Amino acid sequence: MISRTSLFNKGIFYSTLKRYMWGSVLYSIILFALTSLIILLGVDVENSWYRMSDRRVALILGDHYLILPVIIGLFVPTVVALLTFRFLHSKKTAIFVHSLPVTRTANYISTVLAAFVLMGAPVVLNGVILAFLSIFKYGEFFTVTSCLIWTGLNLLTLFSMFSIAAFAAGLTGNSFAAVGLNGLIHGIVLIFAAAFSAIAKCFLYGYHDLNRLLYGAMRWNFVSYLTETASAMSIKNAPGFDFLKIGTIILISLMFYVFGWLIYRKRRMETAEDVAAFRCLNPIYKYLLSFISALSTFGILSGAIAEKPLVPVIFTIIVSLVVYFAAEMVLKKSFKVWKAYKGYLVFVAAFSVMICIFAFTSFFGFETRIPSRSDFDEVAIYEYYYQDDMPWISDEEIIDYTTAVHKMLTKKENIYTVKRDDGKYTTAINIRYKLKNGKTMVRRYPVTEVMACEILENLYKHEIYKKKIFEVFGEQVGEVYRITVNEGNIELADKEKIEEFFECLSRDILELDYTQMCDSNAWRTSVMIEYIRTEDLMDDDKRHMWNIHQSINANFKHTLGWLIANGYQKPLFNAGNWDLCILNREQWEKYREIEEVTMASHKGPMVEVARLPQIQELSDIGIISDDLRKNKIDDFVIFRGVRFVPEKDYSYYVCGIDNGGYLNVLAAFYEDGEDLLNLID
Repeated sequence: MISRTSLFNKGIFYSTLKRYMWGSVLYSIILFALTSLIILLGVDVENSWYRMSDRRVALILGDHYLILPVIIGLFVPTVVALLTFRFLHSKKTAIFVHSLPVTRTANYISTVLAAFVLMGAPVVLNGVILAFLSIFKYGEFFTVTSCLIWTGLNLLTLFSMFSIAAFAAGLTGNSFAAVGLNGLIHGIVLIFAAAFSAIAKCFLYGYHDLNRLLYGAMRWNFVSYLTETASAMSIKNAPGFDFLKIGTIILISLMFYVFGWLIYRKRRMETAEDVAAFRCLNPIYKYLLSFISALSTFGILSGAIAEKPLVPVIFTIIVSLVVYFAAEMVLKKSFKVWKAYKGYLVFVAAFSVMICIFAFTSFFGFETRIPSRSDFDEVAIYEYYYQDDMPWISDEEIIDYTTAVHKMLTKKENIYTVKRDDGKYTTAINIRYKLKNGKTMVRRYPVTEVMACEILENLYKHEIYKKKIFEVFGEQVGEVYRITVNEGNIELADKEKIEEFFECLSRDILELDYTQMCDSNAWRTSVMIEYIRTEDLMDDDKRHMWNIHQSINANFKHTLGWLIANGYQKPLFNAGNWDLCILNREQWEKYREIEEVTMASHKGPMVEVARLPQIQELSDIGIISDDLRKNKIDDFVIFRGVRFVPEKDYSYYVCGIDNGGYLNVLAAFYEDGEDLLNLID
């Protein structure tokens, strides 16, 4: 007779514990080896590097001791679910378990609790061991509180992961299908978001692949959030746990446990060893797998559709066809499934309609939408190669210019049906609007080098724009601690020199136009500025270093002038064993394939190395030795600039000869040749 007086059955609970105690012991040993054993054998109590006073973070909340157990905790629940819910996937076990005088509710609850004890006991045991180590020997390295955090985060991982594993186990009567469903539930939103993003990037003009759907899918799944939280705990001054998100994860996990219970109550015992626990799931499984396979295949190969349109189409048909009929065979347990071809044809037609909506429509006005001025307060506009968190700008003049650029880019002649990587679109302009409804509208438009230069040249005329996008003007820069130039060859630590250099650098950034700052043909080097954030100046525990990387080139007159005036010329312009080779215009045209370079300049690629013939082929050029470097130079290498430069047709180049006999551009200037002489002198 079935007992209906309890929601918990001790017999089921203890039986599950006894059968799989070996797995719990193994898990305990693995956790001990990854944490306590390494601390006992590898931590030097005399080494202050491990102490919290220096690290300002508990040792066991570091990368190795926290993240590795969490990663293992992502997989353990799947294995435990397969073992403890074996009665859902084996007919013999199902007959035996369901013949016991226990309700399904009591059986489910008892099994879930036993499984969690099997997983949780090793975590708690190792947490206690770590706490004892903290009390008796390693108190300077981690505290009891940090041991509780370590234990809690690992238990949260197991609790959330097992909820989905238990839910997936109830949806199927096949162990392999349970593993697949478990992984699919975790990744289905991310798969859809990534595939749709790839397809939209190919077909939709103006689409930005860092969209809210993809970003949310990456941030809001259990796996990524738990590993991210674990990683954050190893960072100094980390903000700690986000209790709202943790509460949300616990709530969602409880919902999965409830759904798993409801499914178990309704499923028939005879469905054990069947892929689908309910008949209504058969078409869902079949078409879902077919859709995922087709979408993923087309998304991966969508980049080739412009040049070879048949490749993604043919491969998508082949993969989806195989998956469709394979799923049909598995579900029906028969090879006689070819009569289901009509369903596949309907699927292909529906999938084709979806792709055509992307390819041949404006996708409900997506491509041409420009928000009304009354709908937004701030904008951000920047080139493709910059980061995607550029600051917002509320200046009316820049807003008007941004909307004008947006209207120009969305003219009919600029919109393409399929993005083609033909060399014409070599960069992109990004436009963002902060809408008053709290949302953000983002667009990314492929443009030629000439178009990008024209747009950004006008933006760089606004001092407000420069002060917003360049980090050296950021309000977070509180105290500059050190400046290194030319990859460490020059280091400035003196406060007065740092202030002088910083002032010169800021002045150059405000004075130079876009082409002068970003010309890749110019000699360039890197500047790293290490600083303490303004908000951390008054807190000794937070005065760790942040840094800014700023590239400078030969057009930064004030910065280079300060470095030369202060005796840093040699480490700055050291060209190794190179000699300076000066060519006049006639010699350049004689030895360069001028037509090829002219064509390249119109296409827009930026060239960092001037590919000239080997030096032995240049018998009539003048080579200036070290002894003659300071003499006045009469001839310059003159060539049309690669990027479009308004009212500046020619650039002056200094070429260096490397050990292989090739000429490389060392410096480039516009108009004023005197700057060249100052550099070499």
